[in-house]
Amino acid sequence: MKGRTHLTIGLGIGAVACINQPLEALPVILVASGVASLAPDLDGRNILNNRVTKTAKMIKKGGVFVGGILMILSLLTFFIDFNFLSFLDEKWFNQQNKLLLFGWGVVIIGLSLKSQETLKNILMTILSLFLLYYAVSNESWWMVMFALYIGVAGWFAHRGPTHTIWATMYWGYMSYLLEVQTTVDGLALISMFAYLSHIIGDMFTPKGIKLLSPLSNKVFRVSR
Repeated sequence: MKGRTHLTIGLGIGAVACINQPLEALPVILVASGVASLAPDLDGRNILNNRVTKTAKMIKKGGVFVGGILMILSLLTFFIDFNFLSFLDEKWFNQQNKLLLFGWGVVIIGLSLKSQETLKNILMTILSLFLLYYAVSNESWWMVMFALYIGVAGWFAHRGPTHTIWATMYWGYMSYLLEVQTTVDGLALISMFAYLSHIIGDMFTPKGIKLLSPLSNKVFRVSR
């Protein structure tokens, strides 16, 4: 099932749930249900990580060139005096920054040699670490769980652990913590139903899902 279809169903669940909710709760419900309906497919490429995937593609294409330029520039600063350029004084090219520039060049080249999918997963993990730091600093525990989810989801096989009943329970508890923080009544149930709608939707595809993995490898699908 396509991502837009999952999103439409999730937003539909959110829209129905908004009927008896105060006006200020509507954006929270719609965003939560929309994200929940797409989240299981963070183990591959979908609407949520599309921007990161494009960034990975750019790094893959131009990483060797950019990294090489940074390394060359770093090496040149050891032999060429840049003092005649006012904006490239010692504050910019001290010993530490020269090594840092060279190191970034190496890192960028190293990343560009990875596959695009691996590179996308690395970027998602880095993003999750920044989000995790922010979440812990602000004691936002639902965000801690969300950061962990987006950081590891991409490393799993498509329609693997994120498409199980255990992931649904994880998402449900995370959504409960979000409900506590936002005080939007019923948000946990709405978000969990939106997540579950994705899993049920994938049961209507020929591949189906392994709902109880790793306890069982039984494939759940709805025959047509």
